[in-house]
Amino acid sequence: MNAFEKIKRSWWVIFSVLIVLNGLGFIYIGFLHKNKNWVIEGIIYEIPWLFGIILSDFDPILDVYVAISMVLLLVSIVRSVWVAIKLADVYDNEDKYAIQSTQLNNSNVNKENNDFPTTIACCSCLILIFIAYAILAFM
Repeated sequence: MNAFEKIKRSWWVIFSVLIVLNGLGFIYIGFLHKNKNWVIEGIIYEIPWLFGIILSDFDPILDVYVAISMVLLLVSIVRSVWVAIKLADVYDNEDKYAIQSTQLNNSNVNKENNDFPTTIACCSCLILIFIAYAILAFM
């Protein structure tokens, strides 16, 4: 794969540099590669910005959310560049690591492993932690 193709497939890294949109790149690439961990990581990068916007009228707590958001912004920049480099290696070796379809003759194949409730529980827990933090900051 040439350099232009690698850059074309890594355009999502631009979102990590944008202040309020730094998690959207991970959400996009997570949905594209069906990787729930990247989607959750993108949501985690976005949560402090959303709370900062919602709580913009409360000056004492806004400073804390801006500090957390700026740290997560730096982490998301480093992490997105790292993931883009690793994905470039994967794209270079696509033919080598291509998944071959196989047909199974097993009656237990129709059982599906669905981790969707786990994802909801994880996101709900993170939101509750931020709400609890906001309540404690006002006390």
